[in-house]
Amino acid sequence: MNWESIVAVLAVLLALGFDFVNGFHDTANAVATVIYTKALRPGVAIVMSGILNFMGAVFVGTAVALVITKIIPRELISLPLIVAVLLAAVIWNLITWWYGLPVSSSHCLIGSLFGAGVAANGLNGVHWHELEKVFAALLVSPLVGFVAGAFVTWVAFVVSGEAKQAKEVLAEGEKKKDQHPAMRWLHVLSSGCVSFSHGSNDGQKTMGIITLILASHFASSGYRYDQVPWWVMLAAATAIALGTVVGGWRVIRTVGTKISKERLSHAQGFGASMSTAAIILTASSIGAPISTTHTLSSAVAGGTVPVYGIKKLNVKTLWLIVLAWVLTLPVAATLSASCYFVLRLFWH
Repeated sequence: MNWESIVAVLAVLLALGFDFVNGFHDTANAVATVIYTKALRPGVAIVMSGILNFMGAVFVGTAVALVITKIIPRELISLPLIVAVLLAAVIWNLITWWYGLPVSSSHCLIGSLFGAGVAANGLNGVHWHELEKVFAALLVSPLVGFVAGAFVTWVAFVVSGEAKQAKEVLAEGEKKKDQHPAMRWLHVLSSGCVSFSHGSNDGQKTMGIITLILASHFASSGYRYDQVPWWVMLAAATAIALGTVVGGWRVIRTVGTKISKERLSHAQGFGASMSTAAIILTASSIGAPISTTHTLSSAVAGGTVPVYGIKKLNVKTLWLIVLAWVLTLPVAATLSASCYFVLRLFWH
């Protein structure tokens, strides 16, 4: 095995490392609401999320993974480019995790692919047709999440009777503990659906990156750009599941307690989670790599409005989330381009 093959193997391991970081960074997507409404104990919620992330990554298919393989022209695929993409995505994920900001691993990866592609060959370094579809999906999904979260939460509040309770809370200035018991288990179910859908979308992104590495450097072994090997699916699913089980408590606290000024109810958690899961699974089935993080955060914000009103949204936290959402693509692109130029200096 020559040195480039060794670097390619290390790049595969780095891709799995990104998948692991994605898992613990995005744990909040599924478990924050069930933990802070006390629907499940933290340990149970996180382990359940890890198992369902694994299942979602294995059983839904590879449509998203194959879209990832099409963003960079194949003649430009190189180890410095792939390593630069992964380094940038991991670095920005870790920085935002440290500050507890629920940013999108999808934005990190797509921005990094764009930056490295442009660094490698200017504006011809990416397939704009594929990138435009991805950008459209990333832009629309949070807006749909906000609206769907508001609607589903409103329905859940009315059906469960929590709407009346919420008005009493606002009127009396005190918290009441009694919530509709069935809504708790619907909330748990919807949280599980978010975990499954997260694995189905985010797990595939790493599969796509590893497929690029294998097809470009181990083609003689039968690896192709249009086919994700079964062992890659299992490895990516395992990495994201293990990352989920480790858990990212900084981001969990942000999603669970800082978006809404009022304590989340089971109906609100159900509304945000179920609408998010439906959006993500739809995206996974059509091959759209979207952000679970921003979709859920938007759905939590949307679900606060029907009962508590827009004034109960924590504007400071929302602005930080929006700022991170806006910055992630250009920052990841800049980091990736910088990493690519540095790697090319030492690549022989």
